[in-house]
Amino acid sequence: MNIRYMLIVLRKELKDTFRDKKTIFSSIIIPIMIFPILVLALGSGASDMLEEEKRPIEVVIIGNENTSIFKYLKKHEDIKVKSYTNPEKALKDLKIKAIIKIDANFKKTINENKTVNLDIIYDESSQKSAMAKPRLERIINKYSNKILEERLKALNIKPNILNVVNIDTKSVTIKDNGFALMMFSILLPMLLTIWSAIGGIPAATDLGAGEKERKTLEALLTTKASRVSILLGKYFTIVIAGIMGTLASLLGFLIASKLNPDFLGSGVSLPPSSIGVIAIFCVGLSLTFSGIELAISFYARNFKEAQTYLTPLTIILLIPAYLTMYLDGRAIPEIYFNIPIINIISIIKEVLVSIINPLHILIVLLWTILYVSISIFITVRMFNKESVIFRN
Repeated sequence: MNIRYMLIVLRKELKDTFRDKKTIFSSIIIPIMIFPILVLALGSGASDMLEEEKRPIEVVIIGNENTSIFKYLKKHEDIKVKSYTNPEKALKDLKIKAIIKIDANFKKTINENKTVNLDIIYDESSQKSAMAKPRLERIINKYSNKILEERLKALNIKPNILNVVNIDTKSVTIKDNGFALMMFSILLPMLLTIWSAIGGIPAATDLGAGEKERKTLEALLTTKASRVSILLGKYFTIVIAGIMGTLASLLGFLIASKLNPDFLGSGVSLPPSSIGVIAIFCVGLSLTFSGIELAISFYARNFKEAQTYLTPLTIILLIPAYLTMYLDGRAIPEIYFNIPIINIISIIKEVLVSIINPLHILIVLLWTILYVSISIFITVRMFNKESVIFRN
């Protein structure tokens, strides 16, 4: 292998790759746009939910209007009592969020210091109705506590006697950073692993199958550059495209956090050691998948066939990404550090919560070196086969 020729091929392929508008759009523009669009969509949905929480709950109350509970609910600022001849249909049509049924003997049972039944009927399939249920329960519990206090006072018992333990919760994370760290540990590993692996797919499709389809690969093979020099030039072009895709998605992530600061909280920062570990394994993932993508692209007869073969890679990556989405970075099973893709996600999750475990890093690093070696070996074997290169 001649490094000079490899660099010439690399420069040539980089120019061709990033001169192509399709590659720029799919490897840079789309990764930048995904998170801002996602955050804006989530922000809009969250805003609707917050607004719904502020609105009075529209209910129909079935029962005696002279009971204290009926009067309490009707006067409550968070409840709007409505009247319908067919409350069940109104609930089904979401004209109301719930139906409250007061027991016929409510007043008598309360006066006898007994427990009385109160039914809340809601639609579990409706998000708005389901959200109204816990709100109604809190409102009714306040009424229940009020009656309880009156009963205790009548017996000359202080109400605070029922409060045995007073719970005061404190988080070990810095104030306002806990939620942000949780969001980072959920979203960032998935984002980094997916784009590190698939960011080079557009370039790989063009540098292998694309060149075969354009009949330019034969001309490249007749130059002084050896096959290994040509292959590595193409290979590192795909690696660079994958890294740029990852950086672009990170940029989109940062833009999203600026568009909606509540999305990630404030004051979250990573030490240089954590950033270094994450960068090493993201590059390792890109090195591994770049070889696989290039090998598949060389095997394909044309551009369209390469796209068909490479698309399942995205699905393969999504499976471990979603399986580990809610994995706690502080309690990762040891076996996870030996499972492909999942081990890199696990390392990223650990360093995000400031855990730098040398043993885990060494284990995953050794596996990553093995993956990269196998990937390059397969690609070289594929590129050296005439039956593959000139397959049509």
